[in-house]
Amino acid sequence: MPTLPPLTPLQKEALRHLLTPSPTAKPPSVAALRQAKQWAIAANLINDQGLTAEGKLVATKDPYLEATVTDWLIHLHLSFGDRSLWQAFVFEFLLEHSEFTQDELLNYFTKVFSSESYDSMRKVAQSILKTYTNSGAIAKSQFLTYTRKMYSIGNPDLSNPYTTGYLLAKIWQRDFKAQPAVLVDDILNAKMGLADLLGIKKDQLRQQLDVLARYDVIEQRSAKPHRSDTKPPMKAEVESSYQVFRCWETPDELLERAYENDRATPNRPLIQALGSILDDEDMPDFSSFLEWATGFISLDGGSNTIARLAS
Repeated sequence: MPTLPPLTPLQKEALRHLLTPSPTAKPPSVAALRQAKQWAIAANLINDQGLTAEGKLVATKDPYLEATVTDWLIHLHLSFGDRSLWQAFVFEFLLEHSEFTQDELLNYFTKVFSSESYDSMRKVAQSILKTYTNSGAIAKSQFLTYTRKMYSIGNPDLSNPYTTGYLLAKIWQRDFKAQPAVLVDDILNAKMGLADLLGIKKDQLRQQLDVLARYDVIEQRSAKPHRSDTKPPMKAEVESSYQVFRCWETPDELLERAYENDRATPNRPLIQALGSILDDEDMPDFSSFLEWATGFISLDGGSNTIARLAS
């Protein structure tokens, strides 16, 4: 029997209250909190003992669940967790369907998981698609986009290299354990690997590895023979086959850096500061402003400074 994901789309408002409840905010309904708990477990944010290590980091660094890295963290655990239909969607269906309709996904589910009812497969398909495309869910990742009744992959938000590095580190931990280096082809061709998780092609992943090297998340070194007591030299530009050395100790250190460099995190203090002035309909989207201001002041704290000044 396949393991089904929650049959209603993820709603961050209820998930927020579950992770960091506010005494002044109106609590969601009992049903919404029950569904939020299901999502929190599926996303590895909570377990039987309470918040997981990643859940504590999310609650501390992004209590309003507005950072894009949080969307990617949720996507990671939904894709690699025990929800077999979600795995099938990310790592099987999307390999053959970079563009598709809801009906095409539903047809796939009913064919592959024929023991399940049509109605449950319809709800699962809707839940997955809305979770990726609703603004109140994990749409900021842009893993999946929706235009003119078509869903598509291939244009994710990879603007934060430490988020991509964190995802690589989690896959590295699974596939390569404590190995300090692997061949680049092992990363490019990994089953349920980083390219599939990001929804991109291998040539796009090569470009992302180049970005990670510039940010010292990895080192790209030659695979040619070298002295055993030294590291190989950095790869030449023409080398297509090379070694990738990791520059992290644990994935969590990259996750923390990803939050430090996520431009979306300060949005809530700005919105709260203007809440008494503007109605909900008039509330602006600060994303473009923060993108400009973050670059102007500095990526590693400028936007937080702006948020503090506004509040």
